[in-house]
Amino acid sequence: MVLLAATWVQVLCSAGMLLVPTLAPQIAAAFGVPTGWVGLQVSLLYGVAMLTSLQSAMFARRLGGCRASQLAIALVMGGCALALIGTPLALLGTTLMLGLAYGITSPAAAELLSRFTPPERRNLVYSIKQTGVPLGGVLAGLMAPPLAALWNWQAAFLVVGVACLATLLLLQPRRSRWDASRDANVRMQRAGSLGVLRRSRAMRWLGATGFCLSAAQLSLLSFAVAFMVEELLLSLVMAGAVVSLVHVSGVSGRLAWGVLADRLGGSLPVLFGLAGVIAVIFFLLAVLGTAVPTWLTITLMVVAGATAVGWNGVYLGEVARRCQPGEVGEATAAVLVLTYMGVLVGPALFSLIVWLSGSYTVGFLLPTLTGTLAVFCLLNCVRSDASPRAA
Repeated sequence: MVLLAATWVQVLCSAGMLLVPTLAPQIAAAFGVPTGWVGLQVSLLYGVAMLTSLQSAMFARRLGGCRASQLAIALVMGGCALALIGTPLALLGTTLMLGLAYGITSPAAAELLSRFTPPERRNLVYSIKQTGVPLGGVLAGLMAPPLAALWNWQAAFLVVGVACLATLLLLQPRRSRWDASRDANVRMQRAGSLGVLRRSRAMRWLGATGFCLSAAQLSLLSFAVAFMVEELLLSLVMAGAVVSLVHVSGVSGRLAWGVLADRLGGSLPVLFGLAGVIAVIFFLLAVLGTAVPTWLTITLMVVAGATAVGWNGVYLGEVARRCQPGEVGEATAAVLVLTYMGVLVGPALFSLIVWLSGSYTVGFLLPTLTGTLAVFCLLNCVRSDASPRAA
């Protein structure tokens, strides 16, 4: 039940976060701005999440994982309510509230899952929980474009907000049992969770890996709809359906990679393979672009979804493996600071490349580069484990 609740909270937070990228053409037209500017909104959202992650682990330990999850859901609900106003300032408020929610979600889930998960099933459990991110994308991709076509783009925010309210109420009866181990005496620290990175060189390189892979992931998710509508000339509804397929591929990937990592007895070999495939797939998208049949481009995007959207579960499983159970939330928050920084930088750089080149396919060279850099970071993580200084 804990895993189901943590996954559903992640679904709702992810769906709320991805509504603007999914509806980018309509929202951009409503506000009279270029569609490519959606990357700036995504970067701002994750910038807020990054800053929130500095203290969210201590916050989750103080309140308890369930109460912290409820707070995240309440913030998503508030952000969706603000979006209904339909002004640029209201949309800015929505972005800030969704960023706060997203920064709380993973450390809160880690606080719960670390207490209820046996070590031999760690990678699979974390992978299942992380399927909430692409499942949220599936929900946004299938729901938002049809609702926008029937009514307006605000309708999708209304549906997600109502779902958040129902979830908030359903979690309340379980709060006292799930938060039995919370520590009300935990105090916020000046550097937040960054002390974990300062103490462990290997964890720093693992955080840098998250930076690279998250930049690749959000480059795909933030611009997939705009790329398909403006360069592949698909309809908004069709593009939303394809993005949902990309997220379904990400869900399947997260589960498959989690099972594979548990069978291999470690996450690092799987992470090495995923980083290498990400670099190759995005290079093919950048080179082939619109020069091949549309079905082939869509196939490449689906494969990109299985890898660039599928790495998170085994990644967080590796983070959890490297620390004591009581420190999992803090370590998760620490590496997520760098991961969110990658999301902050990735879409913004992608927007810049699109603006300079006038082509989304050229922009796919960015995740090609970050996938390659992720392999380099993982190599240094392994070397740090083997070095006398790390020991």
